[in-house]
Amino acid sequence: MLNENKKAFVTYLSAVGIANVGGWIYLLTVNLLVFERTGSAFAVAGLYMIKPFAYMLVGSWAGSVIDRTSTKHLMIFLDIVRAFLVLSIAFMDSIWMIYVFVLFIQMASATFEHASFSYITRLLPEHARLKFNALLSFVHSGAFVLGPALAGILFIVGTLEMALFVNVGTFLVSACLTLLLPNLISISTESTRVSFRDIRTDWGLVWNFSKIAFPFVVVYMGFQGVMLLTAALDSMEVAFAKEVLHLSNAAYGSLVSVAGIGFLMGAALTNGLVRILSAKQLMSVGTLFVSFGYLIYSLSTTYLVASIGCFVLCFFLSLANTGFITFIQEHIPVDMMGRISSLYGMVSHSIQLLVVLVMGIFAEWFSVKEVVIVGSVFMLIVASYLIFTVSRLKHETELVSYS
Repeated sequence: MLNENKKAFVTYLSAVGIANVGGWIYLLTVNLLVFERTGSAFAVAGLYMIKPFAYMLVGSWAGSVIDRTSTKHLMIFLDIVRAFLVLSIAFMDSIWMIYVFVLFIQMASATFEHASFSYITRLLPEHARLKFNALLSFVHSGAFVLGPALAGILFIVGTLEMALFVNVGTFLVSACLTLLLPNLISISTESTRVSFRDIRTDWGLVWNFSKIAFPFVVVYMGFQGVMLLTAALDSMEVAFAKEVLHLSNAAYGSLVSVAGIGFLMGAALTNGLVRILSAKQLMSVGTLFVSFGYLIYSLSTTYLVASIGCFVLCFFLSLANTGFITFIQEHIPVDMMGRISSLYGMVSHSIQLLVVLVMGIFAEWFSVKEVVIVGSVFMLIVASYLIFTVSRLKHETELVSYS
């Protein structure tokens, strides 16, 4: 890591880590709040449908804004917006109003994710990306462990509303830290105003890039295919734990803790492996073993086997994500990062929403275990095809800028 950018990297990682801890507090608190207000598990499940829908709503235009503005100031603005929206939920009684505000929060989070990714790609020198992404994965894993633990403490000593107030504080602290980052203005255009004509032009630019870099697109969508299958199978997790494994609430909670430990240990290993493995190798190995982990989990009949499967899939998820993020940064022109990532994200989340619905329907027609096993096998097939494609993909050292 370069010394001259060390302060900026540490500040960015701190902002992301604090915001992610707050995100876990928010997620668990809103789930409990909705269940407390409605007493309906279906109402809570509805919250999980909002995220991919939000990504679909912003995907068509968010990248055009991101690539035409200061990503730093956009990130600060979105943190403040999310803080205000979360604060508002604490005073709401209407479940429908909570859904609406959750949608706005997820839309802001989706835009923030693409803006943050574009910012750090522009800030990082190419040779430092893999190492930094491994550190970023470790920060995400730490938030996965710390966030729920802190949320649990807040639930014990206070109320759900108090937990939301703490979440507001995490977003504001994140905004203050982001304020300390250097300004990186996009050079892709002199205008910061975005019209529908600009957005339509950007769609054409992304389409042209996709045709020329089609092998990259295949790898991108293959990896996203594995990830959307993990999201779809995650929606079956509670039903699988209860109906197939017959776990108690405490046992299910400990299974989640095993997953958190797997994330953290995998992220720690990734920081060592980046010295000897390339981004493509990390992505290939990680994706394959994530699929194996899900297959072990789907075939499990006892808590021990299920916990092994959970640990394996979460352990290798850090390797897969680190490799994939670096792979994207290597193959997408930095001046089009926002537009390409947001439009591709819109496509992948649209498919994710469809897959979740289909799996939910199949779970009603067949057994949960059968659906999870079939989904895991299909994930392994997609992962195997991804590895085959990655092995044949030549690294593009020069990419034409379409902006």
